[in-house]
Amino acid sequence: MMLPIGPYRPDLAETNAGVSRRVVNVNPRRDGSGVSYHPRRSFQIPATAEALPSGPRGGFAVVSRSGQFKGYFGTETALFELGPDYGYDEIGSGYVLPSQDQWGFCQYGDMLLASNGFDGLHAFNIEAGGAVTLIPAAPRAKMLFTAFECVFALDCNGNEYLMRNSAIGDFTNWSTRGAGGQEFPDGEALIGGGTLNDGTAAVLQRAAIHLLSVTGDARVYSKVKVADGIGAVSARSIVQAPGALYFLDSSGFYRLTSAGIDPIGQDKVNRTFVAELGQDALRTVEGAYDPERRQVAWRYKSEAVSSDTVFQNILIYDIAANEFVRVEETTTALLRMSSPALALEDLDQFGSLDELPYSLDSEAWKGGRPRLAALSDTFRFGFFDGPTLAARLDTATLTNAKSMRFRSVLPTTDAAGVTVSLGLRSRLADSPAWRPPVGTAASGRAPVSGRGKAATLRLQIPAGDLWTYARGVEEIEMTEGGGR
Repeated sequence: MMLPIGPYRPDLAETNAGVSRRVVNVNPRRDGSGVSYHPRRSFQIPATAEALPSGPRGGFAVVSRSGQFKGYFGTETALFELGPDYGYDEIGSGYVLPSQDQWGFCQYGDMLLASNGFDGLHAFNIEAGGAVTLIPAAPRAKMLFTAFECVFALDCNGNEYLMRNSAIGDFTNWSTRGAGGQEFPDGEALIGGGTLNDGTAAVLQRAAIHLLSVTGDARVYSKVKVADGIGAVSARSIVQAPGALYFLDSSGFYRLTSAGIDPIGQDKVNRTFVAELGQDALRTVEGAYDPERRQVAWRYKSEAVSSDTVFQNILIYDIAANEFVRVEETTTALLRMSSPALALEDLDQFGSLDELPYSLDSEAWKGGRPRLAALSDTFRFGFFDGPTLAARLDTATLTNAKSMRFRSVLPTTDAAGVTVSLGLRSRLADSPAWRPPVGTAASGRAPVSGRGKAATLRLQIPAGDLWTYARGVEEIEMTEGGGR
């Protein structure tokens, strides 16, 4: 008999066959046998990383002509460039970012564009460096995105329904050569947007979604509403991925493509996630795309956290597996980034061999490999390239009208340090009584012991353990002990 660690489904009753209500600090994978789970690496800060002077209020990565990624962060009063040693260089200051707002960023050719609703649009040349310059003709916009060789600005000049676009091929021109604007009278405030393919972009309001299609004439684009009553709760919850935008609505998680809208979190995590945060905290959810693992990550605050910056949880959506998992890591920002390529002689800045943040054969030194990155609770930059996280995985719940007496199980994993806990109940209405975790004997079996009418097995794999898969437990040794 096999009792699997099923797909993570906290929204479903545990009596649904084959689903699990706790899957923490792992990566999901789907194959011919269903869903299996694999190790996830921890967040690690390089030794040379410096702290951002104050809490991040937006971050963005651009790609240089050479293919290298460069990171930029905004605070309430300044803009910073992340250096190759993971320190920060101030590139602009004297700003007054409104309370609760974030910087809006986009890349336009060699230029990083940054805007907020008070200071307006500023540009920085990522190739030549120099000073950040104000674009006086541009609107004071809260959000930016690029499409059809134009820059689109949303929530402009204090009007949360106004969208404007620059001239084709010129981010400094906002009055001629196709530049224009229009208001969105219904659907509530404009929130954000992005590209879906070369000819299609999307604009998300709080309660409506529009597709923009390139026209090739003086109008630049045409607009059609594709959803009413669905939108994004905040700009930072919108994640640009290849061919799609992923976003959080007040009802849960969605994927938007040119083909339509897919409710990816429905009957999986939506109700649990929204209930855990509450509507007021949904605006703080921040997402990023991980191109290495093809995952979307949303960091979020839990009820136990009072800060609107330091969060301890991340919800991961794996695109290939079409599954969610939860990760426990403390962060203040998420973004897609790559490390700079470094030769051996460049490693002196990190200290001795014993002080290197990664092993010499680590992919982290090769650079050019974009992946998920973050800022720590002390505002220092790092990647998720550390030792494996401590994993906790619950199997599906096994129920029986008669009491079941358990003696041992065989964990289906190659994790040498795995322990198994047995959670037992007489009624599903009761909370499980968890027996102490036990390791495995030489036979590979875990000698769990206990009696109940409902049972869940919890596999725990310690941090740093070297393992490749976990599926559940099998060869369950038990007997029916009579009705109770």
